[in-house]
Amino acid sequence: MICYMPRIQVKERLIKFRIEGTSISSLRNNGSSSEAQTKQRQHHHPKARESQVHNINIHLHGLFAAVEHGQLEKARNILTTCEVQVNSVNSDGLTPLDVAFLSNNRDLVRLLLAHGATEETSMKNLETHLSNLLEEAEDRVIGLRRRGNQDDSQTKSLALWERRKRGLKKMRIGFEHAKPPDKPEKIILEVTGNDNVRVSCIEADYPESAICTKFNVEWSTSESFKNLTGSKCLPATDGEITINNLEHGKTYYFRCSAGNLKDFSDYQYPTPVSVTISSWWDVCQESRRCSAAMKVKMDDILDKMISIRPDLHRSSFEVSGNDCTSNTKRRKPPTFKQLFSGNTKLHKNLRRGVYLSCLLYHEDKVLVTNEDYLPVVEIDDTYPKEMLNDFHWFYKIAFAWKDLKWFKDDLEKSTNSSISFRTKLIQAVTQMQDIFNTQDLGKVYYKPIRDSDGTTVICTVNNVCQPKNVVNLKWTPMAKILKKSSRSDNLTDLLISSIQDQIMFYQTSNAKLQKGLYVGYLLMRSSVDMLHVMVPLQNPNMPVCCKIRDNPHVTAEEWLWLQQGAGAPCDYTCLEFASQFKMATNRLFSLVQIPKDKRSVQRVYTSEVIEVDRDVSLIMIVPPAEVACAVGEGNQSAVHLHRIELVPLSVQVFEMIHFGTYRAETLLLYARLSSVVQLDSDDARYSIRQAWSSSDLETAKQRLDTVESLETGLNAAWKHLRWLLDVMNFARERLFQSQVSNSNCSKSASNSQLEMKSAKSNSLLQLPDSKLVKSRGSWPGPGLNSMRTLESVCPEISRSEQYLSPPVHDREYVLAKKQSCSSETSNDSKDEPEYNDGQTSCMTDLSSKSNHVAAKDVNKVDDEGFSDATIKSESLVPVPAPGIIEVCAAYDTGLPHPTSLKLHISPTTSAREVVQLFLQQLNMSVVVKGKTGPIYPSTEFGNFCLVSVTGARERCLRDDFKPLQLTHPWRDGRMYIRHKQDVLAALELHSSILTVAATKHH
Repeated sequence: MICYMPRIQVKERLIKFRIEGTSISSLRNNGSSSEAQTKQRQHHHPKARESQVHNINIHLHGLFAAVEHGQLEKARNILTTCEVQVNSVNSDGLTPLDVAFLSNNRDLVRLLLAHGATEETSMKNLETHLSNLLEEAEDRVIGLRRRGNQDDSQTKSLALWERRKRGLKKMRIGFEHAKPPDKPEKIILEVTGNDNVRVSCIEADYPESAICTKFNVEWSTSESFKNLTGSKCLPATDGEITINNLEHGKTYYFRCSAGNLKDFSDYQYPTPVSVTISSWWDVCQESRRCSAAMKVKMDDILDKMISIRPDLHRSSFEVSGNDCTSNTKRRKPPTFKQLFSGNTKLHKNLRRGVYLSCLLYHEDKVLVTNEDYLPVVEIDDTYPKEMLNDFHWFYKIAFAWKDLKWFKDDLEKSTNSSISFRTKLIQAVTQMQDIFNTQDLGKVYYKPIRDSDGTTVICTVNNVCQPKNVVNLKWTPMAKILKKSSRSDNLTDLLISSIQDQIMFYQTSNAKLQKGLYVGYLLMRSSVDMLHVMVPLQNPNMPVCCKIRDNPHVTAEEWLWLQQGAGAPCDYTCLEFASQFKMATNRLFSLVQIPKDKRSVQRVYTSEVIEVDRDVSLIMIVPPAEVACAVGEGNQSAVHLHRIELVPLSVQVFEMIHFGTYRAETLLLYARLSSVVQLDSDDARYSIRQAWSSSDLETAKQRLDTVESLETGLNAAWKHLRWLLDVMNFARERLFQSQVSNSNCSKSASNSQLEMKSAKSNSLLQLPDSKLVKSRGSWPGPGLNSMRTLESVCPEISRSEQYLSPPVHDREYVLAKKQSCSSETSNDSKDEPEYNDGQTSCMTDLSSKSNHVAAKDVNKVDDEGFSDATIKSESLVPVPAPGIIEVCAAYDTGLPHPTSLKLHISPTTSAREVVQLFLQQLNMSVVVKGKTGPIYPSTEFGNFCLVSVTGARERCLRDDFKPLQLTHPWRDGRMYIRHKQDVLAALELHSSILTVAATKHH
């Protein structure tokens, strides 16, 4: 076809190359020329020969040939294995995408688009260009035929030109019969930041629709689009674009059209057609909690601290990315004297006192002593009076292990006797660092372990990526260590039996939530001397929470609706948010086991949206004041004390875990500063008590005043980030007692829909077809209640939502709940959990409630909102019954092929939710089996898609498509999950499965 002309040119270049230089055969076989002559010719013409060979791009030539002949597999192999510029233009001025479109090959178009192909935009009139090329080819054919007697070369040239003529003619006919694609099925607008909007274009999915290669998005501040503010053309495979640098507070109108080489379709308008760039803090009186502003304050405090402490250096307080992650820097090996001195003695029988234990693990092995006990060193033989404060102090400085040396020096120089235990604690840490020959001892376990005699062990846990042999210690399988543990009250046995709990807490406390907006519930536990917050054991760095949506940004309209209460009129712009919020709160109340008759008295904390980090935001719900302030059995949290999937954390420990996960750099800087300031403050107070003369007393007071002012400023800066204290104070207030129903909001939702229908004929605002209406709510997640992993598997939509069911205890390393997962294992093993490499069948319920939400600011969250509007809207959509689908992995899982899961899904379960659950399950299976991987993080889940294959055809499902809504023949096809770019993976695997099945049948 179009590449026959380049083939002629390639042939002519090769002939010219043979004439002017050494022939290819002679270079390969040394020909008849001498080696000296060959080297001489290479010396005279090295650059010319290099440029000639460089001009012949064999891979690009092969790609064009594969596209012309419709060879999908060959084109895919070239694109994945060779370095080819997919947007290269041939001698006719066409790209591979142009050729594929003119050939009307939809699969090749999608393949090229997935590899970044674009159209050639410099050509103004493609039809005229093709006609000129065809006319030239016809002239050459006529000219060659008129010559009469022809030799072999002329005969070959005539054949090539005739084939080129046929190809060009076919492509011109293809262009004449081509038509613009249908307009996009749906346009979704989301305000995702202070000055940006995300526009999602969904391609029309009709069999007779023309090929769509691109979308054109336009936006304007005018509803008539007379003056465009901007436009952007994006490939059809993306379908999503974030428009930045928009003016805050302005209203923008959007529209989108689908296009190809032929033309663009009619415009499709979103519903609503415009959005206002706003944020929740536009209508909030509270200031935002900004870690950048806090860092500026801390830097100022550091400068003042250095002015009174010349021995301090700013370089010691600079925070780098390596400081916030595991520090693998090796210390100097311990000397022979250190190994056998009393300071490094490891204890086996723990007598009364306080000890330090360090648990280092790698995969399924633990570093233990020769007697199979955890390494333990003594801190002090007496129990300190301020043990709780000292433990919280140690939890804080444990985020800066490399700074312990000068912490230790400062503590040893101090004459304050009240910090003697902290000095001994740091000395024990340095001993443990010398034993392991490493600085990083991991993270501190959230509570000390005690026995009935009062003996206490402070534990640290760390995952070692590259294990090395340590003197007098050995790496032992965890199963072997656990078998030796007994159920006695001996503290050594308690340490061994807690290994699994320590590892699981370490892993889950480091895992972040996926990007999105969440709703959380405050579960407090009050005691005489301390406040605790109840958090899910599988996600202890966050309160119990459920996901509302993927977009973490909250607009001013949405926040105003929450502040005004559930009874306020619900604008159409907030209707979807209200629906998502309602569903999320209903699932949240079910997780925390709040009866339906008490849900109406729960309150929404509307002082602020808690911006955990750039990707995660949180809206908190608190219990009534009389319940939140109760102590003992009267407290609502007392009901949850016996739920083993919830753990009570002191406020200080929770904040360290939370900020250590989401704001590690800020926490590290605060930990370093506060340790120095607090130590200087204690020394200054002690100096006042020890002062003999009036001059010494005055000097000590001045120093105390200076240090206290720095300490006050530091605490004020840190308090500004401590959102949990503000939520607790709000929960204890008794000022808000009124109750408001959601009836008005329900009516306004229905009225908004009616108004939109009536305005459909004379407005740009058009409701989507009822059969295309889809729910965008979140889902309850898989029932992996009791999973315990040795690796940080990707977090789900809401980890607390996933694990808040009573788990089943087992002594196995990884526990699997039989009600959630059932495996068909060919090789039964007693030592392995019930996971099968080849064929895993996991029955997971993805059904979720269809109720929609509205919540009251300081008033109440009602449970009966949106019922009428929901029923009416859902009655328009034919709802299929829940079902079971089998999904097969068409990507590298690290497990034997084929690997599949059986999933129990509801009619509202989307393809994206199926993909997320599938990847999480297989990640877990890889970890349990001890395979090398790959483990796909949650950030890569978006690179996978769900497809249905029947025969030799494949249909890729959109993220929001409901698999149970598939129609014939796709409903009877087989479901696969593959990389979006690996367009042939599912078809190839499906073909191999059918071949194996046919072979077995015969």
